Order: sequence, then C-alpha cells, then structure tokens
Amino acid sequence: MRYVLASAVLLYSIITLSLEGQVAYEVLLLFLVTAGVIVFKERYADSLVMGTVLFLLICADVYTDARLAVLLCMPVFDYTFKRAYWGLLLVAVAGVYLLHSNEEALMLTLLLGISGLLAFALRGREGKESEYRRTLDDERRLRYELEQTKDKLLRSSLDIANIAEIKERNRIAREIHDTIGHRMAGVLVHLQASFKLRGKDEDKSLDMLAKSIASLSGTIDIIRDTVHNIKPKETLGVEYIHNVIDNFKFCPVELKLTGDFNSLPAHHLEIITTNVKEALTNAYRYSAATEIAIAIDANEQFTRVYIKDNGIGCHRIKEGLGLSGMKERIRNVGGSISISGMDGFLIVSLLPRQEGGIGIEGSYRG
Repeated sequence: MRYVLASAVLLYSIITLSLEGQVAYEVLLLFLVTAGVIVFKERYADSLVMGTVLFLLICADVYTDARLAVLLCMPVFDYTFKRAYWGLLLVAVAGVYLLHSNEEALMLTLLLGISGLLAFALRGREGKESEYRRTLDDERRLRYELEQTKDKLLRSSLDIANIAEIKERNRIAREIHDTIGHRMAGVLVHLQASFKLRGKDEDKSLDMLAKSIASLSGTIDIIRDTVHNIKPKETLGVEYIHNVIDNFKFCPVELKLTGDFNSLPAHHLEIITTNVKEALTNAYRYSAATEIAIAIDANEQFTRVYIKDNGIGCHRIKEGLGLSGMKERIRNVGGSISISGMDGFLIVSLLPRQEGGIGIEGSYRG
C-alpha cells in the first residue's frame, strides 16, 4: 500500500506538471530530487529522520510550484503510520502557509485526510498480522517443546522399564542363588552321603534319603512360589487384547492374529493394545457401526495393525486427542499410520521391528 500511494502521488504530480506545458528548470530538478529521496526512503531508509528530510524537500517543491502540493500526502501517510502525530501539525502549518487558494486547500485537505486514513488502516492491519505471526511462532515453539518433552518422557519410560527389568532379574538371580541354590546343594550332599552309606549303614542311609526327599519337596514349593510371583497378576499382550475385545459390547468385533507374538517387543504390544482401545472407543462414539474387523500380523520386519468398521465414516477427518495420540505413539517408534474415513473408518499402522523406522504417515483418502 505504501508503494502504491507513493507511485500514485508521483504519477499524479508528473501528469499535473505535464499538462501545463513548460516547467521551470529548478522546479523539475527539485521534483526529481524529491522523487529520488522518496524511492530511497521507501526501499532503504524508512525512518522519521528521512521522513522529516522528505517533508522539507516537499515544502520546497510546493513553495516553488503549488501544483506539487499533492506530495504532502507522503509525509501525512508516513507520520500517521509511525504515530508521529507532531509531524501532522507541521504538515498542517506548512499547508496553510504555502497554499492560498481555498479550492486547492479544500482538495488538499481531502487528499491528506484520505492518506491519513489509509495509513491508520494499514497500521492496524499490520499490527494484527504481527500479532498473528507472534502467536503462530509461540504455538510452533510450544509444539516443538511439547514434542521434545514427549520424546524425553518416552525415553525415560523405556529407561525405567529397562532398569525395572534389570532389578527384577537381579532379584530372581539372588533368590535362586541364595535359596534354591543352597537347598539344592544341601540335597546333593545328602544324596551323595546316602549313596556312600548304602550297604554300610542302611538306617542312616534311608534317613538321609528321606531328608533329601523332604528338602527337595520344599525346594519345589519355593520354585513354584517364585514362578507365581514372577507371573504378572494382570494379563498382558495378546491376552489383554482379547480381554479388551471381549469387554467391548457395542458391536461384534472380529479379531484375526497371525505371526509370532512371543518375540514382539513389550512396548510394541503396549502401543498396539492402546491404539486398539482408542479405535474401539472412537467407533463407539462416532461410527454407528454394526461390525468391526481387526487384523494384527507380526513378522520379522514389522507388525501391521488393521482396524476397519462399517460405520458412517467421515469425509473430512477432524483430528482430536485420540487420533493424534495414536499417531504420536506410532511415530515415536519410527512407524507409520494411515487413516481413511471414506468407506466406514479405516486405520492401518506399521510398527518396524528394527530401529530407524518406516517414516511414512498419511491417509488413504480425504
């Protein structure tokens, strides 16, 4: 808008001078200098100092030729845009002093008023754009910080899981060594002694054999209790997925599992289970489906999770916390997820077994 106003003012001044035929040399020279200062100011040095210099040059232009009074629109625009309202007073004083024709003064006042209004409107728009950019930058910065925090939390959770696993292994090893190992060593010693006393002291040999049997029976009970404590009270992995589906009463769910799930990483099972629960929850809330199909295929390279319902679908998917959470969990392990709402609702995700991931994310349609 600034460039448009400057171009219009200069063009109007040139046309006005041309219509009068002869133009004094000093008027033309001063006008060319003013035009050069306007271009320089707008492109390289837009400041109040340059604006004041330009204002003085324009005053000289108007003093030598009143037809150039339209150039005063430039300082009015500049002072209004920069909120230097004292400059408007200077322009008003100069206009009253330099112009004597009432008709010219009325026309000039109208043009100056339009220039001031344009500057005021442009400043308001740029202020809103600046605020919008600042808000957008803040949102982007907060989003990056949130991504970094989520990544740190994921890594921390994996570290905690590894530490807990190591501690549990050490506890089991100590229990086996301190309890079961010592008792088995005692049983072995008694059996060896009983074997050596066989034929020499049958009573003592049988007594030691009976003690060995009793000690071995107690050791078996300890082993049974240890295994019972190791086994989690809650069902995990594939069994937990079956329980989630069995407890889903909204509509029938067909579950198909293929591949080896015993070698599937624990955090992959957790992600798959959480995403299945989220998909079933969304189907219950929005789909109006009568049937849901879930297929999970685990192979050596990746695990593919296919979830499809026959509901109403969604031509324009509006991503909420559920879908964004699913994408976030898949992306954190380097996987990919595709979503379509054109024919029912379809979610297909791939979780790579190896580090590095697949790195693709999108939707089949829409």
